[in-house]
Amino acid sequence: MNADYLKKLKQDHFKITPKRRAILDLFDREDKCLTPETIWEHLKKTFKQSGLPGIYRNLELFVKQGILIRIDREGRKRYYALCHDHSGHHHHHIVCVECGRVDDFPVCHFPDIKSTKGYKILSHSMQINGICKSCQ
Repeated sequence: MNADYLKKLKQDHFKITPKRRAILDLFDREDKCLTPETIWEHLKKTFKQSGLPGIYRNLELFVKQGILIRIDREGRKRYYALCHDHSGHHHHHIVCVECGRVDDFPVCHFPDIKSTKGYKILSHSMQINGICKSCQ
């Protein structure tokens, strides 16, 4: 597993629990977007006291820390994936609609957006869907 993820958690004073490490290891091993239910199925074999609410709490913590990203897929189902960019620079993601692989997409065409139609823009996000080389 990439030590940058653990370093980020430690730096922000979060404990590196065995369950958190197992979640990150699973994402690292699978290298695609996963549902909370899929993660729970993998973890409950090792962590008997693991519940779905705890999985959601850890996933949302990882999103806030910039370790994971939330992915929108068909059926309004929630997915998560590792964010491989550790620079902290603004970027977007491209998702393979076949296998669920997620890659960073560094191009952003909204770098100088300040406000529009009276809104003060605080942030924006964009997800690009496509088919990766392996699935083509």
